[in-house]
Amino acid sequence: MKVPRVWQRGSKDMTAMPHPRHRTAKKPMWIIVLLSIVCVSLIRAYVYPPRRYSTCYFFASSVCTPFKDWLPAVTRRELTDEEVFSSVVIRDLLSMPMPVSKNPKIAFMFLTPGSLPFEKLWEKFLQGHEGRYSIYIHASREKPVHSSPLFVGREIRSEKVVWGRVSMVDAEKRLLGNALLDIDNQFFVLLSDSCIPLHTFDYIYNYLMGTNVSFIDSFLDPGPHGSGRYSIEMFPEIEHRDFRKGAQWFAITRRHAILIMSDNLYYRKFKLYCKVRFTLMQMSLLVACIH
Repeated sequence: MKVPRVWQRGSKDMTAMPHPRHRTAKKPMWIIVLLSIVCVSLIRAYVYPPRRYSTCYFFASSVCTPFKDWLPAVTRRELTDEEVFSSVVIRDLLSMPMPVSKNPKIAFMFLTPGSLPFEKLWEKFLQGHEGRYSIYIHASREKPVHSSPLFVGREIRSEKVVWGRVSMVDAEKRLLGNALLDIDNQFFVLLSDSCIPLHTFDYIYNYLMGTNVSFIDSFLDPGPHGSGRYSIEMFPEIEHRDFRKGAQWFAITRRHAILIMSDNLYYRKFKLYCKVRFTLMQMSLLVACIH
């Protein structure tokens, strides 16, 4: 029977083995680059606080205010005489109380080349609500032929309108001017000949009379048909960052209607230097943004 023997390893049996090297773990380069970018972004955000709300929200509200005491003050350019005069008028119009009407009405202003094809539909929409609305029609090409008695005799003096030209603004201001003559008109809605109501009169009336804001279409379009239409001749009164694109259809309060009618400075700038398509709402929003 074989008995297992324990083999004792001696120094002669040991072979020289190389000692293992201590390897240092190399960090991936992309982690270092990412951390560097984050650090630089945070430092820049603290030193140069962002001015836009979306940027402040991304970082933190505290990022927008540090170091404001020791940073150099941003010097504003000196306003021209016309800008000063316009600012005074706009400030007073925005602060003055509006007359309270005992019978507030909505002014429906139709900007149309001729007859209104949906007069019967509008008649059904307005029926039973006499004294709560007014109708104004600007027909630029031909005298309308009316199919509803509600629209008879509601035309105002009209001029020729060319699509995309300043004559569109003139027509809209002409409608606003005539509608403002009635002190009871508290909301002003610009409509085309193809517009139709989607809700009941009571729903629209209560919605508009229950708010103190205006509804316009205006957005930033960096393309050639948006900001690309900006002309440097409009500076300094109108800066490129304030230029907006939008459709002319709107629903505005009486205060904003008066504000639009009182402006001449920005209207003249658009008339002289914005030769492509622009709308009244682009101009009115600029007035609100700048002031």
